[in-house]
Amino acid sequence: MEDEEAGDVPFREVVGCLMWIANNTRPETSNAVRTVARHSHEPKKSDWKAAQKILSYLKETAHLTLKYKQDTTVDVRTLVYVDADFASKATDRRSVSGALVLVAGCLVSWFSWTQKCVSLSTSEAEYIAMGDGVKKARFVNGMLQFLRPSAKPRKIDVFEDYEGAIALAENPLSSSRSKHVDVRHHFLRNLTEEGVIEVTHVPSKEQHADILTKALPRNLFEVHRDFVLGSVAEK
Repeated sequence: MEDEEAGDVPFREVVGCLMWIANNTRPETSNAVRTVARHSHEPKKSDWKAAQKILSYLKETAHLTLKYKQDTTVDVRTLVYVDADFASKATDRRSVSGALVLVAGCLVSWFSWTQKCVSLSTSEAEYIAMGDGVKKARFVNGMLQFLRPSAKPRKIDVFEDYEGAIALAENPLSSSRSKHVDVRHHFLRNLTEEGVIEVTHVPSKEQHADILTKALPRNLFEVHRDFVLGSVAEK
């Protein structure tokens, strides 16, 4: 049966290898690997088949790599695409955060992880994901400032596809609908007011961080994958 235990198979070893690959060289596999890794404590046959499917995909697409190119004319700015999948984890209904951080059109950092707290709405889940993504982007900006101390600090461009989360980041007023959002995430408002970040709405079909939070149709997956691996920033 599909839900039987996986048995004597190197499931944890395979998952460990997949996690290294997802975290270092193949970001488009992050969501699938995260989903499989959740079952490491008690893997089923279906989990083992899922891990094998990821391995097969990597073997078939071994020619795909992250691409970086030298270009002295490119605009050196930091972009971050952020997304969340609300209440996607059936066992405890925790949401998933995902973010892509690009510098000068090149992907330099990304993550796909389960949020530590339970979000009560899509707005909250997206807002938490935005906070996680901005933290990562600020760290990258700090590294850039260290490497280029004479350069003027640049504003971080944040791309979000959910209007409710954008309103929470930009609106200085609170309401009964947003008070449940944890205070620690409201630093986004301060960063917006200080001009450190600028949050821009992006259509869902152009939200490339979707590839880090949810399963996608093949054609859409390949569009986002080409963007991520090709590392070509949109204008």
